[in-house]
Amino acid sequence: MSDKQLDLLKEQLAPLSPQEKLELAQFLTEQARLDQAAEQSEAGADQNAASVKRAQHMAWLKAHREEYAGQYVALDGDRLVGAGATIREAHEQARRQGVEHPFLTHISSANDAPFGGW
Repeated sequence: MSDKQLDLLKEQLAPLSPQEKLELAQFLTEQARLDQAAEQSEAGADQNAASVKRAQHMAWLKAHREEYAGQYVALDGDRLVGAGATIREAHEQARRQGVEHPFLTHISSANDAPFGGW
């Protein structure tokens, strides 16, 4: 709502009786509370969905580590949408399947020694 519209609304509400103003204030307070609760619920749902997807990625990686060792993979949740020698190759395969933002990672073998520096 623009400032002009808000000012016009305030002018229209000014002649209300004190009781009507209190009722309006209660109504607006309740509406604001409901809007805030809905926003918080949506944010929580987004965080929960991200957490579920992360768990799906980790479960897939654990189950398929040796099968795809040495490759880059693209995942959408618990679904493989691309794999290849390069990250670009895995990402392009995912895009061809309609997944624009896959989880991309390189998989090392469980038998690979960790890099310890120079």
